[in-house]
Amino acid sequence: MDCFECLERIIKERRSHRFFLEKPVEREKLEKILELAMWAPSAMNRQQWFFIVVGKERMKSLRDAIAKSYNSILPRLQKFFAETPKVISITEQFFKTLGNAPVVIFAYYTPTGDDFADLQSVCAAIQNLLLSAHALGLGACWMTGPVHMEEEINKELGIRDKKLVAVIPIGYPAKKPPVPPRRDSEKKILWMM
Repeated sequence: MDCFECLERIIKERRSHRFFLEKPVEREKLEKILELAMWAPSAMNRQQWFFIVVGKERMKSLRDAIAKSYNSILPRLQKFFAETPKVISITEQFFKTLGNAPVVIFAYYTPTGDDFADLQSVCAAIQNLLLSAHALGLGACWMTGPVHMEEEINKELGIRDKKLVAVIPIGYPAKKPPVPPRRDSEKKILWMM
């Protein structure tokens, strides 16, 4: 398999995982996915990302804040998943338990006065992180709901000068999520060549 085929397979097979095995993640794997995350492009090459890696024991003090953040996304869930209430209940459970993830990564940026570019840079790093985790046999889920409890999370983590972008539970997958249907690409791309 050539490099492009391997990359294509990793991109197409990656899923958001919400159920994890009771198995610790090796520090070497975490170091590698974070290293590759920081190879992402960034606005003006400022590389303003900042990651906090939190283990399961330390997460106990953060669970309440993350669980409370579910209430801020509930109206959107009810709007988009009115026909599938099971999605809403699974999401609520995930916010309470984080799927039993042994590790949670908090992705931040250090503000430079250009919040839009800072946010985009960290999002590119998060995508690298997710793809790298999948390539190493790990599952992860990009959560943005917890940013609604940023003040409480920052207080617990001792963070003062950074902006929370996402919370990413990581571990060995306990289930293989189904392939979600892809939306019609013809309606998502306008060619003007």
